[in-house]
Amino acid sequence: MKCRAFFLFVLGLSLLPLAGCKPKPAELIAAVKADNTGDSLKLIKKGADANSRTSASGWSALHYAARNGNVEIVQQLLSAGADPNYAGSMEGQANSAASLKPLILAQVSMDLLTQVPPTQIEEKLHENGLDDPALVKSLKDPNAAGRYQKVIELLAPVTK
Repeated sequence: MKCRAFFLFVLGLSLLPLAGCKPKPAELIAAVKADNTGDSLKLIKKGADANSRTSASGWSALHYAARNGNVEIVQQLLSAGADPNYAGSMEGQANSAASLKPLILAQVSMDLLTQVPPTQIEEKLHENGLDDPALVKSLKDPNAAGRYQKVIELLAPVTK
C-alpha cells in the first residue's frame, strides 16, 4: 500500500511541470489566425511567444491579428512584446517583395472596406487568394471599419 501511495505521489509531481508549460508558437498562430480571441488571450497570458511566426520569415501572430482587425489580440500582443516592425511574408519567403508589417495589413484591410462594396468583399478576396474564413468574417462585420481604425491607431505610433 505504501508503494502505491508513493507511486501516485511521484506521478502527481511529475505532471506538475506540464501544467505550466509554455504554449507552442503554432498554437498561438492557429488561434490568432482563426480570430479566436478567447484562446489567443489565454495563450498569451500563459506565456506564448508574442513574436510567434508561421516560419522564420513568415507572418507573426501580430500580422494575423492586424489583418483580422482584432483590437484585443493586437493590444495583448503588443503588451507582451510583439515586434510591430517585423516585416514578414504570408508564405514566409525570405526577402520577399511582399513582406509587410502588421500596420500595412491593417491599412490595406481598411482600404478594402472603404473601396469595395460589402457584397463584393468575399469575391474580391477569393480572386486574390485571400478567402480565409476568419478574414471574410472580419471584413463582413458591420463594425469592421471601427475595429481596423483602432488597430491602426495602436500600431501607427509604434511602427517605424
